[in-house]
Amino acid sequence: MQFSAVIGNERIKSLLAETIRAGRVSHAQLFVSDEGVGALPMAIAYAQALLCPNRTPEGDACGECANCYKMNRLEHPDCNFIFPVNKSKKAKATGRSDDKPTSDQFVHLWRELIIKTGGYISEEQWYNYIGLENQQGNINKEEANEIVRKMSFKSVQGGYKIVIMWLPEKMNEAAANTLLKLIEEPAPGTLFIFVSEQPDRVIATIRSRTQITTLAPLPQKFIAEYLYNEGIENGARIAQAAGGSLSRALELSRNEFQSEDFERFAALMRKGYTMKYGELFEWAESMAGIGREAQKMFCENSLAILRDCYLTSLNLAEITFVNPQTEKFINAFSPYTNHLTIEHFIREFELLLSHIRQNGNAKIIFSDFALKISKIIKAAK
Repeated sequence: MQFSAVIGNERIKSLLAETIRAGRVSHAQLFVSDEGVGALPMAIAYAQALLCPNRTPEGDACGECANCYKMNRLEHPDCNFIFPVNKSKKAKATGRSDDKPTSDQFVHLWRELIIKTGGYISEEQWYNYIGLENQQGNINKEEANEIVRKMSFKSVQGGYKIVIMWLPEKMNEAAANTLLKLIEEPAPGTLFIFVSEQPDRVIATIRSRTQITTLAPLPQKFIAEYLYNEGIENGARIAQAAGGSLSRALELSRNEFQSEDFERFAALMRKGYTMKYGELFEWAESMAGIGREAQKMFCENSLAILRDCYLTSLNLAEITFVNPQTEKFINAFSPYTNHLTIEHFIREFELLLSHIRQNGNAKIIFSDFALKISKIIKAAK
């Protein structure tokens, strides 16, 4: 993947290319962006430029040499990919799974998905792709030991040896401690690129030793243009609702959230309106059983629905992402998302998302959340 294939963030591309030209490549770097914005594609493009012997005058990889060919297939022997994994029936079916899985058992699936999507993926999308079902992925000590082993070898091509770790916030403390010395005292030509969506959750001893590069959300026009080129209708409206995330825009274009998550949202608001606490607790119990990744996606999709409700209340429905299946409910509920209540709704959904990420008791979390939502609706009547 070349810099030219990465959408947006041209200033970041130029700065990274300049570090290569000037020979000022920091051995441990942390690329930060929101989900689906492009930190992972940027990291891959940076690694390819570093490994390419025939860079362009602008500092990009040539895209034609043997090294570029291998990087385009994500098979370069000097570039190792690390990502959160867990036990998976899908991996087991291929004979690649074990009790303490590492990225090597899933790298064939990683290559497939990254090549298919260009690297604009979400955490849930990855977990679904490798068949984790309701499990969380993680980066464990066995993974860290494998990194140490691989990085002890000489570079195959005689250049950099690179590790790209996607979502280092999923790395446990034992793994971080195992890697710490390698990061503190790297061998010449060693480069770690960490790609994070929640940098505050990356273990501090790792984060503090990195040079941080933060990518900006993608402009709406870039997302709309991408969707147009993919033959997707309503690209401009989808881009408005995507919050600068290409992976989010692609999810919206497939209407993935319009079925289950929309019905869950509508059911919560209806039960909250009637204040039938028994039904609210039943709703909470059902939400507790859908799995953590699905719970997080519900929160994110609900925030998008709230946005459409609020804009509708302001008579700005023309810039919402509303289809005929959701329009009736949004029109009916929009009066309850006025300037007095919208901040309360958003705060509760963001707090719910935070509690889910902290692995709290799902039944208690959703029960408390449902009661708070009911109180907000009651105050708006």
